Amino acid sequence: MQIFTTVKRGVDFVLKWFCTILLAVMAVMVTYQVFVRQVLNSPSPTSEIASQYMFVWLVMLGGVYMFGLREHISVTILKDKYSPFTNLIAEIVIHLTLIAFAAAVTLYGGIRYTMNQFGTLDAALQISMGYINMSIPISGALMVFYGIYNICLAVQEYKAQIKEGS
Repeated sequence: MQIFTTVKRGVDFVLKWFCTILLAVMAVMVTYQVFVRQVLNSPSPTSEIASQYMFVWLVMLGGVYMFGLREHISVTILKDKYSPFTNLIAEIVIHLTLIAFAAAVTLYGGIRYTMNQFGTLDAALQISMGYINMSIPISGALMVFYGIYNICLAVQEYKAQIKEGS
């Protein structure tokens, strides 16, 4: 589990900084876009489209990052009413469901979709739509990784809870 945790910390670090830099660049681009549109009366379609694509990457990777930190929305009212073992089973089932979804839809489906888009160029930016859509399978792979990690962490926490109760 120690190696798994070290890898997770590295992935967390990269995602945190990638999302931070992406947000900063987006803020500059949107500010530029507002300035040239309102003050110079000459909108820049390139900066508008680029910031939209950056926003998609930010949402996809930021959501996965929050999932990895276990900061996503969860309903804990039921968790407090059940035994630790029932909570463990529920958490495992939830994460296995998320892993199945991520593997089937965002990873497998995202790879197929992205590969089909490599031949299509974006009209404004003149870059392959495959690069733009790569956020889908990347976020799917990361979600599978975080789901497996969260299951291992839940089992480890359950074992620690049982030791404390003994």
